[in-house]
Amino acid sequence: MIKKLDKIFKLLILWIFSENKWTNPYNLLDKNIFTDRETLLHLKKNPNVGIIRYGNSELGLIVGNSPRTQKYNKKLRNILIHICRNYNSNTMKKYILTLPLESLVAGHNNAIRRIPNWYPGLASRWAMRFLAKKSQMYGSPFCFRILNVDDNDMEHYLRLIKSLFIKRKIIYVGPMQGKNPDIPEFITPLEILKIPEKNAFEKFDIIIKQIKKLCANYVNPLVIIVGGTTACAISYELNMSNITCYDFGQYNRLYKKYLQNKITNNNDK
Repeated sequence: MIKKLDKIFKLLILWIFSENKWTNPYNLLDKNIFTDRETLLHLKKNPNVGIIRYGNSELGLIVGNSPRTQKYNKKLRNILIHICRNYNSNTMKKYILTLPLESLVAGHNNAIRRIPNWYPGLASRWAMRFLAKKSQMYGSPFCFRILNVDDNDMEHYLRLIKSLFIKRKIIYVGPMQGKNPDIPEFITPLEILKIPEKNAFEKFDIIIKQIKKLCANYVNPLVIIVGGTTACAISYELNMSNITCYDFGQYNRLYKKYLQNKITNNNDK
């Protein structure tokens, strides 16, 4: 009961400062939401623009939950809220923010993306509704989650992803263990920085300092971060510091599942 009341209180505070108090923002935003492919094309066209991806873990933490890899942290929560509230035409020149806004549509079915219909969660939907801005463009948080991508030409889509990393000076930041032990074969980093698999935000300042030190050795580096909810905060800090950063997520793990599903589907034909 106490936890439910805490969520209600947190949502009430978000509602007070929201521009969408009485309307579903999806009705106002539908023309300003990039598809998976459009999100990638935006990054392709704007190589100095980074990406920050919110899913059920980030939105859940905002309403008081503890994701699997990060215990609830008030400071991290405040950063995640600030990223949304500070998203505007100027900051969009530095990063594109992605939210699962399609889940705000009444009766929306997540089956096409192979995710459960509860996603991203009731309280998370309300938080997203109160944080979204009707005047801004938003990307798709599924753009790198190959298993969940909705596109008619997946072979070309995969080539498009790979093209984002050609001739880039890449610094790879990730746990290198657990769910994310490997680096995708099309990413050839000049530097690799290992970070904790769980509760990485506790070392946020140290990680940022280490990344910036590595970036100082290169002209226009691209930082690839795999780090759960902490990745959003790191990507924001770097992009706002004019260091391009992609909140990349669990590409390899989901790509392997995508290939398994593809084989299964072909065998069933």
